[in-house]
Amino acid sequence: DPLYSNTPLPELGGGEDDVMLIDAESLADGSELRSDVTVVGAGAAGIVIALELARAGMDVRLVESGHRSYSERVQALADASAFSGAPHPPMNECTRRQLGGTSVIWGGRVVPYDPVDFDDRPYVPHSKWPIAFSEIESRYARACTYLQCGKPEFNARQIPAARQPGLIPGLPDAEVTSSSLERWSVMNFGSVYAKDLERSARVQLTHGLTCTEIDCEKTDHGFRTRSIVARTLSGKTMLLKSRRFVLACGGLNTTRLLLVSDGICPGGVGNHSGLLGRFYTGHISGRIAEAHFSTDPKRTEYGFDRDPEGVYVRRRFTFSREFQHARRLGNISAWPVNPELGDASHGNGVLSFAYLILSSPLGKHLASEAIRKSAIEGGENGRGTVSKHVLNMLRDLPRTAAFIPTFGYKRYFASRKVPGFFQYSRSNVYPLHYFGEQMPNPDSRVTLTDERDELGMRRIRVDHRFTQRDVDYVIEAHRHWDEYLRRHNRGRLRYLEEGVAKSVWEQSGDGFHQVGTTRMSARPEEGVVGPRGNVHGFDDLFVASSSAFVTSSQANSMLTILAFALRTADILAAESRA
Repeated sequence: DPLYSNTPLPELGGGEDDVMLIDAESLADGSELRSDVTVVGAGAAGIVIALELARAGMDVRLVESGHRSYSERVQALADASAFSGAPHPPMNECTRRQLGGTSVIWGGRVVPYDPVDFDDRPYVPHSKWPIAFSEIESRYARACTYLQCGKPEFNARQIPAARQPGLIPGLPDAEVTSSSLERWSVMNFGSVYAKDLERSARVQLTHGLTCTEIDCEKTDHGFRTRSIVARTLSGKTMLLKSRRFVLACGGLNTTRLLLVSDGICPGGVGNHSGLLGRFYTGHISGRIAEAHFSTDPKRTEYGFDRDPEGVYVRRRFTFSREFQHARRLGNISAWPVNPELGDASHGNGVLSFAYLILSSPLGKHLASEAIRKSAIEGGENGRGTVSKHVLNMLRDLPRTAAFIPTFGYKRYFASRKVPGFFQYSRSNVYPLHYFGEQMPNPDSRVTLTDERDELGMRRIRVDHRFTQRDVDYVIEAHRHWDEYLRRHNRGRLRYLEEGVAKSVWEQSGDGFHQVGTTRMSARPEEGVVGPRGNVHGFDDLFVASSSAFVTSSQANSMLTILAFALRTADILAAESRA
């Protein structure tokens, strides 16, 4: 079925003479850039919306602050003034201002939201979505096509060729499931779709142009966007004028642009409810236990499997929709992982090699900084530690020597690149990494400071806060996983530390999945963005970002960001035909 193929989408028309890639510095100061639709941000969401609207016959101006390649000067425009609350990475590790956006540095995990996320859940305060799950689910197939991650099949039971349905043999799917899948898409949207953008006769990709303010006016029926003010680093100012505007510049950057646009709207565009910047939400994740499986170690699906198209998939533990409601659980998943790379007591030569290479100067060229830091976290690279890792490699020389060229080819040269690696445990014991939704919290928020960036735009302060409810449900989820394994004689969990709650608190923190700060709501007084994706009170200003999500699910954001981007494009295309 071509709908699910892993080949690039068809070109949009035009040829080499129709290249529409424009450096904003080549334009005159004071230029007015007109189009049917202006899309702010050429990350994954912005690229998808631009291509979809072009196919619908609309002229699109796709505006990117950065360029094709990385620029420290441009990236510095995104820096925050301060962080407080839970640990948060610097903005240059969780956002990227260049063509492709954060897809340039993301890990590649593709997971959908679940129906339970859109259910009425009184035990998760502030979690009510104004739309049904079906609106998003119906677009996951198209999103998977853009991501080149195969069919939208997220359960191993949907794949007849799978080695076995569950993570371990003989464990049934009931209140706990172990056949749930994550898919992997190791791709950079800027690279994969650059030619489509360049050759489109209807997309004008303008780079090196940063949007700094939304200029709006009051009308009899609400507000209207007159233009968006944009600036170059050389000091040129331009006006973007369109019938429709879409903000697709990431969670925090979209929120910041709305906050600073306070000339007509007190507190910023969309702050009619006082909620703009509030409910900053991500995920709660970490490791507090290891799984001791009592089944055949060789049949534990601890690592990657591949579907019939060669796409990498992995199994994970989740809970059924009914069980989550019955036990009032937040939505959470977990999966086996490697021991901490930096702890040489694992005795594994491959893990020691990975630690040494990632903690060396070469490591910065092998993985994004956030992924590299996460991999070597907790390790010490002193002489004694290095010698222990070297000793592991020598003791485990045949396996280490075989791993290096094999993994190197799969990771950097294969047509379908492997996302990472996992090591087999002869004892059938694996650390269990959990990943769950963060409870929406109005006190977790983003605000403006008086500090300004190079273009004069006010920077943000991030105050990211978890609650005791987050910690409690993580612990309860582990208790249920342990009980389920024991009841079916398939193993047990062993906690890594006595102070489990303290450990969850210490590991809480995010910043890579920026949810909630322009939350979607049915009524203006309950949020920032309406059910159509437009800012309440505006018919011409839309948000296509995870910042509009009400909850964060057990899934990372990318797939659902693209599903919402496709929904926004569908709405705009339909309105243009009306």
